[in-house]
Amino acid sequence: MATSILVVDDDSSFREAVSELLRVRGFEIVGHAADRNDAVAAVQMLDPDAVLLDIHLAVTNGFDLLRELMRLDDRLPVLLTSSDSGAASQSLAIERGAVGFVPKGELADADLYRYFAR
Repeated sequence: MATSILVVDDDSSFREAVSELLRVRGFEIVGHAADRNDAVAAVQMLDPDAVLLDIHLAVTNGFDLLRELMRLDDRLPVLLTSSDSGAASQSLAIERGAVGFVPKGELADADLYRYFAR
């Protein structure tokens, strides 16, 4: 059974592109969310195995949303990403409750299985 992923990003083109990348790598995309409200509702309704979360959302800071998602399910693996490679570090992401940080430009080459395993 494939790991189910919720993709949270306010850029619809990126959501589609990364969803295809994840599908090709064997993950199941169970939904997309563009903002905080959609992300919280999707986690509650879809019960994904993991979340790929952009740090720079239009209205909500990804770190704030991460904290909220951790309150819903503290075992939910959330991988942070950003087009700004300096937006976070592995240690900062883990300190905040995520399983890690991978810049968007490195997602295609990253070992995503290590982040999304529950």
